[in-house]
Amino acid sequence: MEVNKIVNNLQYSLIRALKEEAENYSDVIDLTVGEPDLETPKEIVLEAFEKAKDIKLSYPPTGGGEKIRSLIAKHYNKKYNTNYKTDNVIVNVGASEAISSCFRTILNPEDEVIVISPFYAGYPPMIELCYAKPIYIDISKHNFVLTPEILEKYMTDKTKAILFCNPCNPTGNVMGYEEMKTLANFLAGKNLFIISDEIYSELAFEEFYSFGSFDNIKDQLIIINGFSKSHSMTGWRIGYTIFPIKYRKNFLNTTLYTLSSPMAVSILAAEVALEKFDDRSEFKDIYKKRALYLYNELKNLGLEPVKPKGAFYIFVNYSNISKLNSYDFAIDLLKKSKVALVPGIAFGVENYFRISSIYDLPILEEVVNRLKAYIEGN
Repeated sequence: MEVNKIVNNLQYSLIRALKEEAENYSDVIDLTVGEPDLETPKEIVLEAFEKAKDIKLSYPPTGGGEKIRSLIAKHYNKKYNTNYKTDNVIVNVGASEAISSCFRTILNPEDEVIVISPFYAGYPPMIELCYAKPIYIDISKHNFVLTPEILEKYMTDKTKAILFCNPCNPTGNVMGYEEMKTLANFLAGKNLFIISDEIYSELAFEEFYSFGSFDNIKDQLIIINGFSKSHSMTGWRIGYTIFPIKYRKNFLNTTLYTLSSPMAVSILAAEVALEKFDDRSEFKDIYKKRALYLYNELKNLGLEPVKPKGAFYIFVNYSNISKLNSYDFAIDLLKKSKVALVPGIAFGVENYFRISSIYDLPILEEVVNRLKAYIEGN
């Protein structure tokens, strides 16, 4: 029997493939998956389970109850100069489900979604599963800056949405206010959605601006965020979507027929996270120290890293030291130096690799030493 043609043709994640390949070697330093090494604050865990002991964990309301949605709206309004209400928000099972459900809510077959390369590897398959088409803009050729002039060249009457990742996975880039304002003014009033994946917003090294602060695009804007990166709550699978209220019924229907409702104990934990751990500067400072250490050391090795401004990734141009394509380079490095990285082609561009700076400095120092030995040996 034949399965869904789109599913059958999807390529397995190169991030997962490299991680699984790394498991075949001993003494490997695995820098593939974006899994924070910092622990979830203990009080979040303890208080969530303490509350769970005292109540019946029934099905939560579809899209999350009023308390958690109100806390999320207040959090965004306080942090990012927005003006959202409780009903602008639904709770999802992680940001990945939020993005997937977003696409299934707004896309029809043959619609086009503009995806900025380098991109988070999960975006294109999610779009294709909706029988829609990703349209790629490679901004690595433009100093990783998108302008209206570049964007306009890729827009057609089939363009349904443009997708931003800010702070960016994999580059660690963070959009500046003037850059965002220019794009918001250009996109305002156009017949398309603006999707802003802001999952790393709390880990921006300098001031972060949300697209939600621009009133002229509020009727077009969909924001994706969650707790996996900001609070190291990856296993709790708790994310959320913020959208114009007029689309609430549509988003609720999608999430209802996808998962019925989010997990009750995870909602309790997210409530504690927002009530008691709203300030994530401690985590941010740790990731910033690591990222800037790697940036400087990699430059000293003759590589060309993109200067990180947020998240916990370093995106590195290695063309000065090797002519291998990015997949072959990653495999060669793994075999010879026992360092597992993600090839740039996983994010839509060649001649780059991504490091997840998810270990403390002594391990990152060993990574630098192994890279140095690899370069000298080749």
